[in-house]
Amino acid sequence: MIEVMVCCNDRDRYPAWIDPTDHRDGFVKPWFDLETVQRIAEDSQAEAAEFGHGGVDTVHVITGQIDGQDRPLVLNICWMYLDGEKHQKAVENVERNADGLYAVGGYDWNWYMLDDLLNPVIPPRVDPAIPTQVKREILPPFPGQRTNG
Repeated sequence: MIEVMVCCNDRDRYPAWIDPTDHRDGFVKPWFDLETVQRIAEDSQAEAAEFGHGGVDTVHVITGQIDGQDRPLVLNICWMYLDGEKHQKAVENVERNADGLYAVGGYDWNWYMLDDLLNPVIPPRVDPAIPTQVKREILPPFPGQRTNG
């Protein structure tokens, strides 16, 4: 996997890991660290508050203690599925992989890779001769999050 920037709404960009050979119709399945998942959760909930829950999936990170250790639970809620035939698929428990990364939205959110100028790259193309550069954005701390310093 390689580290790149991804987007799914022409506005919010996130650092992620992708396999550029693993895509559907040019869209990738990104894997995010927990800090980025928390940012996605904050952004998705703000979007739902502004535009309504009917057309916006929201991500929620809930932390609880198991055997004295904090354990995050990542949920993706598809509000439009709550009523109707797909109501059993309205809540997805997003499991982390062996590397501790989460595939929030998977292919359903139509994530696409961004190049170094933050332009969409659909389908993803990577030149092995050019090292992949990720433009990391400094993320603000979340409410209640401890900061170093």
